[in-house]
Amino acid sequence: MRRALRCAMVVSMALGLALAASACVRQVPQAAGAPSPATVAIEVKSGEWHLGELDVKLAGMLKGDLLKAGIGVPVVEGSPADLTLKVMITDTTMTTAVAYEWQLVENASGKVIHAGNTTSLLGDTAEAMDQTILEDLVGVDTLAFASDKGAVMPGKRGEGPVDEPADSAPGAPPASGTDGSASWAVVIGIESYRNDLAKATGAEADARAFAIWAHGTLGVPENHIKVLLGERATRADMSGALEEWLPRNAVQPGGRVYVFFSGHGAPDIETGDAYLVPWEADPAYLKSGGFAVSGLQRSLSGLEGQEVFVFLDACFSGSGARSVLASGTRPLVPVKAVAAAPRVFTLTAAGAGEATGTHATSGHGLFTFHLLAGMGGAADSDGDRSVSFGELARYVATQVETEARQDNRDQKPTLAVPKGADVNAVKLVTGLAR
Repeated sequence: MRRALRCAMVVSMALGLALAASACVRQVPQAAGAPSPATVAIEVKSGEWHLGELDVKLAGMLKGDLLKAGIGVPVVEGSPADLTLKVMITDTTMTTAVAYEWQLVENASGKVIHAGNTTSLLGDTAEAMDQTILEDLVGVDTLAFASDKGAVMPGKRGEGPVDEPADSAPGAPPASGTDGSASWAVVIGIESYRNDLAKATGAEADARAFAIWAHGTLGVPENHIKVLLGERATRADMSGALEEWLPRNAVQPGGRVYVFFSGHGAPDIETGDAYLVPWEADPAYLKSGGFAVSGLQRSLSGLEGQEVFVFLDACFSGSGARSVLASGTRPLVPVKAVAAAPRVFTLTAAGAGEATGTHATSGHGLFTFHLLAGMGGAADSDGDRSVSFGELARYVATQVETEARQDNRDQKPTLAVPKGADVNAVKLVTGLAR
């Protein structure tokens, strides 16, 4: 009874203050130094019932505002992260939080590196909770816990950190007006393999970054993004995501599908066909354990009413940082280039006989680094605040080819598009913020 009376009183008082509160503009606090590249997972739980999905709303606000505040880079649910921000709402009214607490946990050790709590007589809305938590966290040195301390984290466009132009890095996705509500994405990154293959350095960081950008810049809803990393990217995992999950969900006419893969590729030594290498695959048995690029394209071509965009940061030459062969073998025929397929636009990191490389300062794949920078506006050659697929492909090819040549090697991304498609008319990103 006392609980009910308290709720009624708080709701009444909150309603009486609603007009005054509506005049207040919420300010996102800013970290004192450069933005931190530490990746952050977010968990918000509530021990009591409430209206309006207070916990869900708060989680969504924190994901956007952690990045704006420079505290860290939020990850898509289920992806690995350096830190986890855990928020527990311990006492609520019907629509607000009376008491709540938060912890910032280092995932590698499980150690709580920062904690806080507060109570509110009138109850805090999700907006007020977001503000309180961010203000408490801006002083925490999350950079010390970043697995990739060299990652570039630009601020506003044109206002990047010292010595780094804002358009040069894929760390922070710029906002855009792109409507991705009918879009879906499968994002795969494999760095270390089960069968003692050479590491595909930076591949999982590539995948995490692309997932963040798919949500932040391409507008893909978080629950429309499936991320497969490391040992969770087996042949069965990839097949389930690409051949079952996508066809079941990507059905709205006019929708878009994005598929991103970063890791090893391999050629069939007899046919020259290109294969993606799942986590557990043996390059000696690609036909049974690998994932044929031609098969991937056939499957994606069957997605009726969808535009499909495939980005492969892998190479298929059998040499280089992201290509492998069975021990002691060389291809018996020339490696085949990735072919065109209906409804599928494919951009691959290198030509058929070339090797991929890593970006010098970010640790990302050279292709991924420039792919994300291009999507973020660097590829906008006509200044219309949008990026077409043609603009993106030209920008990535030019940047990658130039930097690879400086390393005394050849790497030129290749493009395969549906017959008759106008790549310049296909706008990947629109309404980029300035």
